[in-house]
Parts: sequence; structure tokens; C-alpha cells
Amino acid sequence: MHLTSREKEIADVIRMEPLISQEELARRFGITRSSVAVHISNLMRKGIILGKGYVFNQQASAVIMGESYININVKDRDGRVSIDVKHGGSAFEMSRVLSNFGVNVKVITIVGNDKFGDEIINEYKKIDIDISNIYRHPEGHTSKKLLVNNVLQYKEGFSQEDYQKTFNSKEWVAMNCEWLVVEPHFHDNLPSRILEKASETPPFGCSFKNLKYPDEVPEVFKNFYLVALGVERTDDLDIYVEKGLDFVRKGLQNCIITDGSSTLVYITQHLVTDVSLLPNQKFDCQAGLPQLLAGTVYGLSCRYPLRQAVRIGIGSASVID
Repeated sequence: MHLTSREKEIADVIRMEPLISQEELARRFGITRSSVAVHISNLMRKGIILGKGYVFNQQASAVIMGESYININVKDRDGRVSIDVKHGGSAFEMSRVLSNFGVNVKVITIVGNDKFGDEIINEYKKIDIDISNIYRHPEGHTSKKLLVNNVLQYKEGFSQEDYQKTFNSKEWVAMNCEWLVVEPHFHDNLPSRILEKASETPPFGCSFKNLKYPDEVPEVFKNFYLVALGVERTDDLDIYVEKGLDFVRKGLQNCIITDGSSTLVYITQHLVTDVSLLPNQKFDCQAGLPQLLAGTVYGLSCRYPLRQAVRIGIGSASVID
């Protein structure tokens, strides 16, 4: 559920030359006209082009507030040890999904003034993310997680105070976007004006959280536009659907609840809908919930109905490596 390199190339040319013919596109890229037609059909299906005549969907803008870190996973398989180092964090994963869909993304996060900080910034650049709001801490080291056989053993990172200062200094950026996506453990760091609808056109606030019964849904979610909740046990789905309904009555606009393995439920002010997940749509909520949220945000930014946006989100979550 993302734009291929060829689709991005064709979209870029059409933006510059909206009257270009399919024959000319085929000539420029050295492919057949039928191949061009397929790529354009895909761009229409993904919401980049609206209808005939190469009318482009207005590019949405999103700001993601969250953590970026180095993920070090040590695996021991029958005495053979391997070390896998990846760039991670919900901010990075959600940025990648939205950027692949052509959304204009800015990220507010913190990295250290070290080699790992350089690597993370370069990774953001590779996926066309605006890095101008990344704070490089002059003293702290870039956040890291150490796992052994996929089990977290050690974590180091920046303090909540560091994030509070950074988010406060970027309040204007967060207030002046269409979609504001906030990592769950940073809700308390949000400048109060953002979710109190202090401006005439506040951003659509979005977040997610994985829950294990009897965890409570954060009270701040009543002020959000879209929330995705991951439930550890299928047997607890009904409990959290009731909690989701209660939050929608309190003011939350859209709530998605899923176990990632069998069922997804989405709740609005007017309806509750169950979606059975097919075998190729299943995903691990711990890893895939941020991608589910990001894909749904993209669908809603294209003005798709929630049911269609949710299916885009499911597609984004179910293709995780």
C-alpha cells in the first residue's frame, strides 16, 4: 500500500505537465502505453489522482510527534549469534507510511549529536521527510533499545522534560498542519492549546495505544479526532469496544479497536462496524498499530469514508516485514 518508484516518477511528471499524453509518458519512460495506463489507474486507486483529466488530490500535511531510536536485536540461534541494527520508533514508522502515500510529513523528535543521530536523520531524508523540526540534543546520546531474541533488555533515551521543551518550542508547527499524530506516551507533553481547539482551524489529532486488560483508555483521547487501540486478547475486545463507545460519547470522533488477528471494529458518532480480518490482513498490534493509524490517516486525508480509510490502514499494517 505505497507508491512504487515508477508511480512516483509518473506522478511528478504529470504534476509538472498536466496535459501530457499517455503516449508521451510511455516514450519518456521507455515503457508501453498499456503500462502507463496501469500506473495511472493505480495512482487513481491510491487517491493521488482524482478521476479523469489528471486532477491531483491536494497534498495533505501531517506532523508526527514521537520517538526515534536505534533498535539493536541480538539473536542467538543454536549458538550462532547475529546482531540486527535498525532505525526504529513510531515516529519513523508512521512517517515512512505517510511519505510513501505522498503526504507532506514533518517530524518533531529528538536525536543525539552523534553518529546514530546522523544515521537517523539520513534515513528520514531518504524517505523525503522534513527534518527541520528534529532537535539535536547537544549532550544526550541518541535513544537506543537492546533486545535479545526480540525481548527488550535495555533502553536509554531522552527525558520527558527534554521532549516537553522540544514540543513546546514547536507548538506553532503542530498547530499549523492538517493532521497531528502523537505517540501515546507523549500525550502529557502536548502543549494544552493544541487539543483544546484553541485555534479556529485546529489539526485533526490522532494517536494509538496498545492495551492489556485491565489497562484504561487515556482520558485525553476524548479530545482526539482519531484513535487506534490494540487489544492483546481477543476475549477483551468487547470490553474495549464498550470503552470506545463511551469515549465517542465524550467527544472522540473516530475509534478503531482491533486484536490484529481476527477482528477490527470502528466506531463513529453514528455507527459501529465489525470487520473480519482475512489471513493476509492479520498483523501484530505491538508492531503494526502505528502503521494502521498512519494508513487510516492517509485515507481520511483523501476524504475517503472511514470504512475505506480503515482498509488502507489494514493494508499498511499487514505488510510489515
